Amino acid sequence: MSPVFSAGFMIENLMIKSVDIFCAVIDNYGDIGVCWRLARQMSLEYGLTLRLYTDNMDSFRAIVPAPDAPVEVLDWGTIGQGYKASDMVIEGFACTLPDSVIQAMVHKKSVWIDLEYLTAEEWAVGCHAIPSPHPTTGLTKTLFFPGFDEKTGGLIREKDLILRRNAFLGDKTSQNKWRNAHFIPEIDENTFDISFFCYKTAPIGDLFETFSSLGRKIRVLRPVKDFKASSPPYSKENHSPFCEIIDIPFLPQYDYDYLLWTCDLNFVRGEDSFVRAQFAGKPFLWNIYVQDKQAHLLKMEAFLNRLTPFYDESSFESLANLHDLWNEGGRNTHINTKSLWRECLESFVGQTQKAGAWTDYLVTQTDLCTRLMVFAETQNRDKEYVL
Repeated sequence: MSPVFSAGFMIENLMIKSVDIFCAVIDNYGDIGVCWRLARQMSLEYGLTLRLYTDNMDSFRAIVPAPDAPVEVLDWGTIGQGYKASDMVIEGFACTLPDSVIQAMVHKKSVWIDLEYLTAEEWAVGCHAIPSPHPTTGLTKTLFFPGFDEKTGGLIREKDLILRRNAFLGDKTSQNKWRNAHFIPEIDENTFDISFFCYKTAPIGDLFETFSSLGRKIRVLRPVKDFKASSPPYSKENHSPFCEIIDIPFLPQYDYDYLLWTCDLNFVRGEDSFVRAQFAGKPFLWNIYVQDKQAHLLKMEAFLNRLTPFYDESSFESLANLHDLWNEGGRNTHINTKSLWRECLESFVGQTQKAGAWTDYLVTQTDLCTRLMVFAETQNRDKEYVL
């Protein structure tokens, strides 16, 4: 890796040497998943000292049972008056930091970042990198919005992600070896493999019924927490002659990327798996986290609008209809939703080239970790934030 990471800064000359990330878990895996990926990348790629504080260690252990980076993961409840702040403190998703932490940050003069939720909504551009002074201490907190263009904070993407993906996808033997190690059936050229991760509110019955009527062999790979290893033909439910639902292990976060890569279509939820599906370069459907006053639907619409240039009119209509059906069950009561499910899925399942074009667009941009580091360094050097 080159010692120059961006904007002329040399890694060995960074003023930011240590980072604390705080994560209060709301969505079981998305929040801690994002924070862990960021902590891992900062530690491995920039050699920083990282501490990740979370209020839900069970969720963390479920996706990272064996941490592969020198990040100290701590229970939020262990924070006491003896806490000493790091050079940069990242408040994950506007969680409320303890007063003792804020006071320690004032003493340290930490760079304070509020890492917000990802959204494609236009208002986020105007709010990105906006300083917000603390009402009593005067310490400046900066709102940092991830996003899909250079006007925002970007997306988490490790430097070797696409190289690893391409090497894996170009080697069928490696894919089958990985599948065998994780109790997943080997690749079958005549079978369409789907990874399946969603919220309980999704219309699963309608979806599986549609899979059964498509007239092509489908395997739905469903991660389960209580997975019990079995020999082939694996633990499965024959939903129809054409559709098999196969239980697979609930994968660690690192391996989840490989599942997305080796499948033909990915159903994802929340934020972390949503972003990783976009870098997989495969068609995907997003089950968005429900918010008050249906704010999540505006968020979904804004994201779909970003995809419009990468799809022809018919393909985009199928994409939009599927997201509507998957997240709202079809709001237009005058439409035969079963017929619409089948029609749209038949059109959508082969859209790999269009999904890949969106991935290629994202890869041309600076990743979130780099943008954060550039911002933090310019704050310490009292320079204007320029990417």
